[in-house]
Amino acid sequence: MISKCKTSLRFKLTMFLMVIMAFTVFGSLLVTQLFVKTFFLSELKYRMINMYEDVNFIFSQENINDVQVTEQLSRLAANGEINIFVLSKDNKIYSNINEESEMWDSMQSIATLLEGQNEQDLGEILQGQQQGFWIFHQNHDKKLNSDFYDLVGVLDDGSLIALRSSVVRFNESVATTMKLYLYVGFFAILGGCTAMFFVSSSYVRPIHQMAVAAKRMARLDFDAKVQTHSNDEIGELGASINAMSKELETTISELKTANAKLMQDIEEKTQIDEMRKEFLSHVSHELKTPIALIQGYAEGLKENISDDPESRDFYCEVIMDEADRMNVMVKKLLALNELEFGTDKINFERFDVVELMRNVNSSVDILLQQNRVNLQFLCQYPINVWADEFMIEEVYRNYLVNAIYHTAEGKNVCVNADIRDNLLRVQVYNEGEFIPEDELEKIWIKFYKVDKARTREYGGSGIGLSIVAATMKLHGRRYGAFNAENGVVFYFELELSKEHLVNEKS
Repeated sequence: MISKCKTSLRFKLTMFLMVIMAFTVFGSLLVTQLFVKTFFLSELKYRMINMYEDVNFIFSQENINDVQVTEQLSRLAANGEINIFVLSKDNKIYSNINEESEMWDSMQSIATLLEGQNEQDLGEILQGQQQGFWIFHQNHDKKLNSDFYDLVGVLDDGSLIALRSSVVRFNESVATTMKLYLYVGFFAILGGCTAMFFVSSSYVRPIHQMAVAAKRMARLDFDAKVQTHSNDEIGELGASINAMSKELETTISELKTANAKLMQDIEEKTQIDEMRKEFLSHVSHELKTPIALIQGYAEGLKENISDDPESRDFYCEVIMDEADRMNVMVKKLLALNELEFGTDKINFERFDVVELMRNVNSSVDILLQQNRVNLQFLCQYPINVWADEFMIEEVYRNYLVNAIYHTAEGKNVCVNADIRDNLLRVQVYNEGEFIPEDELEKIWIKFYKVDKARTREYGGSGIGLSIVAATMKLHGRRYGAFNAENGVVFYFELELSKEHLVNEKS
C-alpha cells in the first residue's frame, strides 16, 4: 500500500508542490534576510523625512500657540516609534518625551545628537545659516549607552529639530517580521500541500478512470466510459478515449462479423467437400449393384445365352428397371443435397393439406392394389396450413410409400391428423414389424436400411427418410417415428393457418 502511494500521481503532485513551495518560501526568506534591514531602514528614513516636513509645516503656521504645537507633535509621535525634539529660535523646547526621562536629558543638547559629524556642517546648523536642512544618521548616545537612528536639521523658521528612533527597537521589529514570515511560510507550505493533496483528486480521479477504462478496453470491454465534466485538456483526453472506445468497438464488431463470415465460408466449403466426398461414396456404393446387373444381363444378351424370346424380354426388363432405379436414386441424392446445403429455398404458402394427401393417396392406389394393403384415411375436413406445398407432398409420399412396402398383405395403413398446441400433426401408421429401438434414430441417415433385403426387393434407396428429415428441418418443425401397437407410426408437424385456428375456436 505504501509503495503504491509513493508511485501515485497524487502523491507525486503533492511532493512536487511541497518542494516548489519550500524552495519559494525559503528562497524568499533568504532574500528577505539579506535586504529586509535595508528596506526597513529606508522606510524608517522615509517616515522621519515625512515627519520632519509635517513638523516644519506646524512651525510655519502663524497664530499657533504652544499648546496647539504640543498637541500636534504628540499626534505625530503617537505610535511611539519616533521621538520628536524641537528647539525653537527663542530657546523653547517642544517634545513628546517626558521631561523626567533620561531621553529628555539626552536630547536637550542638540550638539550631543550631532556628535561625530563634520565640524563645519555642525557649525552651520547651529548658527542657523542653512534653514530647511536635515541629516539622517546612526548615532551612539553615550549618556544612554545605546544606538539610535537620528534625523537632525533646521526648520524653515530656523528652529532646530531632532527625530530619534531606537536601533534596538528597529532590530526587534526586523527580527519579529522575519519570525512571522518564517511561521507564515511554514504554514503556507503545510496548508498548500494539504490543499493540493485534496484538490489533486479532482485531476487524478479522471486520469485513474481513464486508466481503468483503457484496461477494460484492452480486455475488449467497450462499455467502459470516462465521465468528464471539464472543458480542459483532461476533459478533452477523456472525450478522445470515449471516442476511441466507440471506434474500436465498431471496428472490432466489423472484424468479428467478417471473421464469422469467413468461418462460415470455411465451414461451408468444408461441408461442400464432405458432402461431395459423401455423395461420391454413396453413389459409387449404391450404383455398384445395378451397374453389375446391367452389365451382366447386357453381356448375356450380346452372347445370346438364351434364344428364348421370353428370356430376352426378361433380360431387357431387368436392365430397364435397374437403369430407372439408378435414375431415381441420383435425382433423390441431388434433391437431398440441395435441401441439406440450403440451395433449395423454401416457399411458404397456405394450402389444404387434407386435399394434398387425398391426391397423393390417389396416385399410389396402384401400389395399394399390388401389395394388397388397405388404406384408412381418417381426415374428413379441410385443414389449412402454412408450408411449402411441394416439399410437404414429398414428405407425405415418402411416409405413405414406405408404409405400404412395409405392410404385409391384407394389413392396414392408417393416416390421421391431430391438432396439438396450434400445430397439426400428421401420422402415418402401418401394421407390421417393429423397428428396433436402437435404430429409430438411425433410419433418418442416408442409405441406412433396417431390412436391406426387403428394401432392395421393392426398390428402396434409403434416401427417402433423409429427404423427410432435411425438409422438416428447413420448416423448423418436428418429425419422427415410434413403435405403436402392432406397428410403427411416422409423423410430422405443420403450422396451422390463423383462419383455421379461428374456426376451431369458434
